[in-house]
Amino acid sequence: MSESSQSVVEALKSFFQDAAEPVMFTGAGVSMLAGLPDWKALLSQMAESVRAKDALTANMMTQLIAKGSLTKAAEYFWLSGEVPDGDKNKTLKSILDSYDATPLLPLASLPVSSVLTTNFDRSIIDAIATARKQAPRDYRLGDSTFSGAVWETDLYVARIHGCIEAPNRMVLSDSQFNVMLSDEIYIDLLTQTFLRRPVLFLGFSFYDPAIKFVLESIEKRYGHAAPGRHMAILPDSNASDLIHKANRLNITVVQYDSADRHKALWDGIAEFSRSLKKEKIRPVVSSDHPYAAAKQYLAACYTRVSVASEYTPLREIVIEGIISASLQDSHPKSLGLPDLHESVRKALGIKGKEVNVLVDGAVKQLVDAKLVRRHKVESEKGKRFAWKGEPEGASFLDDAIKTLVTSLCNRAYVQEGWRPPQHVSDVMHSFLKEIVFRRGWDLGAAFASGKAPDNVAFRPVLLEVGGRLSAFDRERVERTVESLFQRPTEQEGALLGELGRISFAVELAFQAPRSTLLHKTTLPRRLYFDANLLLPIFVEGHPHHRTYSNTLRTLKAASSGAGNSLQLVAYSGYLNEMISHKNAAVAYVKEAGDDFDALARSDAMYHGAGNINVYIGAYVNMVVNGQVSDFDGFIKRVAPYSNETELRRWIEKQGFIVANSAKNSAYTKLYGLLERSNATRLEFGKQPILIEHDALQLALLDADCSKGERALFVTADRALYEDISPSDFGRLAEFMVSHVGIVQIVDLLVGSKGDEQTLGELLWSNKVSDKAQRVRSYLTIEALTKYDAALAMDMHSVVEAQSEAIAKELERVGADLDSHESKTRVKAFRSLGSLEANFFAGMSEAIDKQRKK
Repeated sequence: MSESSQSVVEALKSFFQDAAEPVMFTGAGVSMLAGLPDWKALLSQMAESVRAKDALTANMMTQLIAKGSLTKAAEYFWLSGEVPDGDKNKTLKSILDSYDATPLLPLASLPVSSVLTTNFDRSIIDAIATARKQAPRDYRLGDSTFSGAVWETDLYVARIHGCIEAPNRMVLSDSQFNVMLSDEIYIDLLTQTFLRRPVLFLGFSFYDPAIKFVLESIEKRYGHAAPGRHMAILPDSNASDLIHKANRLNITVVQYDSADRHKALWDGIAEFSRSLKKEKIRPVVSSDHPYAAAKQYLAACYTRVSVASEYTPLREIVIEGIISASLQDSHPKSLGLPDLHESVRKALGIKGKEVNVLVDGAVKQLVDAKLVRRHKVESEKGKRFAWKGEPEGASFLDDAIKTLVTSLCNRAYVQEGWRPPQHVSDVMHSFLKEIVFRRGWDLGAAFASGKAPDNVAFRPVLLEVGGRLSAFDRERVERTVESLFQRPTEQEGALLGELGRISFAVELAFQAPRSTLLHKTTLPRRLYFDANLLLPIFVEGHPHHRTYSNTLRTLKAASSGAGNSLQLVAYSGYLNEMISHKNAAVAYVKEAGDDFDALARSDAMYHGAGNINVYIGAYVNMVVNGQVSDFDGFIKRVAPYSNETELRRWIEKQGFIVANSAKNSAYTKLYGLLERSNATRLEFGKQPILIEHDALQLALLDADCSKGERALFVTADRALYEDISPSDFGRLAEFMVSHVGIVQIVDLLVGSKGDEQTLGELLWSNKVSDKAQRVRSYLTIEALTKYDAALAMDMHSVVEAQSEAIAKELERVGADLDSHESKTRVKAFRSLGSLEANFFAGMSEAIDKQRKK
């Protein structure tokens, strides 16, 4: 092995020795090894492809290539009017579709957590899949899923300049690069990778224009990194300008002999790859989740949100939190504005005039709140600022966590008949802090993708922090935590809502700072809603009604203040679903007869009032709050309509527009797409009429997008987003937002605390799948409504004895508590009610024994 190859081996050993979750950044040289052309050869082939129809353009491209103006040559290729766009796309596919990924296997074996590449082909993806026996996730610039790359925790490849699968979106020309460099999602991925991960640059040369744009963008948006964090292995033929750019960013440069088609580089990588297998070297895996970077600022941000006014935008609160944390860390010393600007750059990876304005505004807010004082130093120019009094530390956050721990212990006492000892309550404290961080990450990732967040996955976290607990104690804590998330009290719900919203905002700011904090968001001009949103928006008494109503009211006021007129739109087809939903509630009432109030209450307690028929859930909620006493009066009050015509008039009186949609070519394609996706699902799919409604709604959204209208479609249907996202209509996914996402958007931009308990339910959703556990939770709540908590402390033994038996008996008799058919559902809850008799007999016996003691 040559001396140059050995220097590559040593460089790789040095880089990977302490690199936690490293990222490999590859350029055209990597694809060349797979048999694909470099930039010059690619542009030359593109020029020749247009020569037959446009010789003038071909000649101009050839001249520019000879001068090294490769991106200008690409500009002429796209501008050629003589060659159809379809032919240009075919040319690019024919050039980049054929390759051999085998030579890349040693490179693909390097212990990296992800790959960013400026290449358009799939060679590195195929090589990783073969070498790792694991297909990496594929993120591509221009796809609606690209925003998810910065949140990805599994192995992935991001083709940051586009992909051959969509040739028209490949970034080749000057104008395309300029558009890309204004894309906040692209910039966030680039700067956050550079800020938080050690990066190894490979396969770049001085005439590769992509690396020039990458390095210039990093320098402009972020600046230099900490010395020794990143490494670039470059050929000795590289121009000093590229090496100078790398050095200026504190990227360690290692050069090798570029002779014989970069043999020294590939031999060195192959030798290092072999040494990994021989020495069984394992990559350094960070013990921290990616949200670790935000941990140190959550306490300060939570303090700010706890004392902020209702209409303070969350993104402003985050900046105030970061500034207050910096000032408290330096206490009692003062900091100047340049110091505070630098603290934000280091924390978030953003800099520039926009950031300075944001920081200056945050400082003013802290001064006005009398938390910070101006500090003058005669020998220095400019203002300095110091924290007043003693640093707050994590007191507000700790107080919130301690309150929840106390609440959990009380739940354990009532629910399990168990007073958790100190070591268990310590685990509860660690668990709650960790789950708050993790939930913020999950909410941010879901928001970035436009999807509704998944249920809280708390069990892995509990296992992680409570590994030393006995299996019996851990099971008891698990059941207690599950009941907390499933049915929080008003105080618990409010605390969870506050913790969830600020943790989400902090994570979003740290992972996507430009798009979160600096993007001048244009408020939508039109909002569409599916039936899942329209119902709780309009039905007073539903648990989510107030939150959605406040959100829309705040959004309309903000739009009006910005000189916009916000249209709230209901597609006419969804009115049919709303009428059907009301009819289902009436059928339920009729089927239940005199038992309706009792059965509806049991249904709401078992599933949660927000998870059953909207009208029935709202009715139960209003009965509990003493607002109504009979269903007939309730339904006449909240739903004074019996058909679609009456409903349309009523909706329009509420300030909504009802829009019709035509069955055009877009609808036909969308219907076919949704029908095929629906047919492949294992669970019971949608009825054809519901697929038709969704397709017609999406056709409306498609028409708006084509005309450049600022429209959003708010839907709680996660599957619908997943059907659209990878399809030819994938761009529509960018204009879809979840029912939780619309609340978060308003909270970020305008600020809207709303009903914190409901917000807590939305942000911490947790549906129990195990029937025995659902019965256990139901029986616990039933007992607590009938007995004093002190008397009910022994009920856990009765619950344990009865819940499994009741679940099995319900299954034996075929009682389906989840049925959508009124007759079957009513019958099932009648069965549950009759089985409760044994439970309460056991409860009475346990309480009698307790009284005798």
